[in-house]
This record gives sequence, structure tokens and C-alpha cells, in this order.
Amino acid sequence: MNKLVIITSSPVNISTWLKGQPKYLSKFFQVEMITSFSSNIKEIENYEGVRINVIPITRKITPFKDIISLFRIIKYLYKFQPDIVYSMNPKSGLLGMLAGRITNIPIRMHCVVGLVDFGSKGLKKKILIWSEKVTYFFSTNLYSNSKELGEYIAKNFSQKNIKTIGNGSINGVDTNFFSNSASPSEKQKIKNELNFKSSDFVITFIGRIVKDKGINDLVSAFLKLSSRKDNLKLLIIGSYDDNLNPINKITKDEIEKSINIKRIDFQDDIRNFLEITDLFVLPSYREGFPNVLLEAGCYGIPIVASNINGCNEVVEHGVNGLLFEKKDIEGLIESINIFLTNDKFYNSARENMRNLIIDKYSQDRFHNNLYFEMKELILLNS
Repeated sequence: MNKLVIITSSPVNISTWLKGQPKYLSKFFQVEMITSFSSNIKEIENYEGVRINVIPITRKITPFKDIISLFRIIKYLYKFQPDIVYSMNPKSGLLGMLAGRITNIPIRMHCVVGLVDFGSKGLKKKILIWSEKVTYFFSTNLYSNSKELGEYIAKNFSQKNIKTIGNGSINGVDTNFFSNSASPSEKQKIKNELNFKSSDFVITFIGRIVKDKGINDLVSAFLKLSSRKDNLKLLIIGSYDDNLNPINKITKDEIEKSINIKRIDFQDDIRNFLEITDLFVLPSYREGFPNVLLEAGCYGIPIVASNINGCNEVVEHGVNGLLFEKKDIEGLIESINIFLTNDKFYNSARENMRNLIIDKYSQDRFHNNLYFEMKELILLNS
């Protein structure tokens, strides 16, 4: 049986982004994974049925730690001798592709899920761009999780052929797991736990609470809208990152003190919160391919998102949601307000949403496409 190593920087990525993918691929390959330490490593191993090798991989620029991690990955690859190394984060890609080249792994697949340099400046931006180019150079096969991102990479970073698996994403979406099945009484119970009324219109954001996710804009827009409409609630699910790209203090204070805004920390299971969501909003400045839009879409929730790559591949403007230009607070307000005031359009977008997600992004279809891609690469290299 051919051997496959999947490398990602964080165990959270395995339990969210990649959930079920290692389990599926283990039907065809001897699969092992490399990721950083977490207290739930054993739980993830048991669910996926694959071995996880713990090697620290930081998101920050940490040259000395990275060199140590690189040597540990090289040592592991020499011992395991996989046929394929597959990575999908900037740092795990850099270390994985370089270690794979040093150990002569024949197939080195890297999937770009977003470019971190978009929000950086100066020397840091130069370092990040250099690391991206090094990653692409040492990969044998390059992918992007969205078609538009692939076009951007081809234009600015690499002359290699860049493919997208299926219609995009990193893992598709489990349309059975994410399915609107709660009864009205169960939904009301969830609302009660959040101190929301049955008549409240719930706008939800899920993700890291950082500036580049457009949180400052979202809170500003929501406060203006809620001053006009009494039953609006904003549900923010995610944790603050005060070290990388933090939101401003005014926004943070509003989140914590406003009676109409409810924030809860990152959740492994977001289904209860999607059950009660009326409108999902992602005002991000940059994305690779936001899986959370697929998960929200499975519930038939209309989406308002910034017109950036990834978002504009899931949201068909005027069909299942609305797009606005990033950083345009007035455009964000106008888009949300259309859903608040136009019931016919709201209901139409809701009806279109789930079927569109199933047709284009079901996890079964993505897994099959990924397996056949890997199978073809092995045949070409045999």
C-alpha cells in the first residue's frame, strides 16, 4: 500500500478543515499526519484512524524553532519513506515541501489555502512572499483551494500549473453533518441559552476575531443597523488574537458591553448556532476558501460577504446572497439591510442556498476527486 503524509500546522485544522479526510484516504493509503501538539491529539487519532506525529509548527516567523522542526520532519520522512507529502498551510508547506525535497519524496503536493502576505508590510511581507515562492518551487504539484486564488498565484508567484480539486475548498462539506434538523422548540432552547428572544433576527459571524476578518467593520455596521431595528442580534463565535492583527479597542469594548452582541469562544461544533442563524456575514479582507460559508450554506442561510476570492465563488450575487466591496462599511450596511427589508429576496436566497452547496461542494465528491488526483500522480511516478 502506498504511503501518504499529511502536514498541517495545527490540530484544530484536522478536527475542523480536514475532518474525515484522513479517514477516507486511509482506505487507499497508509496515512500518517504531522501537526503541532494539542491535548486532543488522541481523540483526533481515534476518530480519523491514523497516526499523528507531533512536531511543533508555528504560524509566526520563528527561524530557530523552524529549523529544529525542519530537521525533525526530515528525520521522520527518512524513516517513514512516504510516496506523497501533502501540505496546506504556509508554514507547514514551507517545511514539508523543503523536507520532502531533501528526502527525495517523489510526490510533494501543496495546497494554497490563502496568502498571508496580503495583510503584511515591509520586511515581513518580503519574508512571507519569499517563503511562499520557496514552498511552490520545492513542490512537485501545486494546488489552490479556490480557482480565483489559483489565477492570482499563477500571475504573481509561480509559473507551475496550478490545479483546484473539484470546485474548490480544502475538504468540501459534509452535507449530512451540517443539516437543519432542529425542531422549533430546540431552536428556541438554543436562543434562550444565548438570552435571545424568539423574534430576534440573528446575524452570525464565525472565525478569528482579527482586523483582517473585517470585525471592526462588522461591529460598526451592526451598531448602526441595530439603532434602527430593535430585534437585531449579532452572534460572534471566535477568539481574540491580540498578537496577530488585533481589532481596535473601541470595537472590542463594544463587543463586550453591547446588549445586542453576544460573543462566545471558538467552538468545535457550531451546528447549534447555525440552527438559529438568520443571516451569515463574512466581511473579510482576504480569504483562501472559507469553509464556514459552505457550512452555513448547508443550513440554507443566506450570506453577505466581501467580494474577494473564495467568498465570491460560494456566493452568487443576487442568487444565494450578496457581495459588497471589502472595507466598504456602507456597502455592508446596505447589503444586510436588503435582507432585513426584502422578504421575497430573503426567502429566494434561502431556498437556493443548500441545493447550490450540495451540487458544487459535497464532501463525498471532493474526497473522490482528491483520491483520483493522488492515484493519477502515483501512476505517473511509477
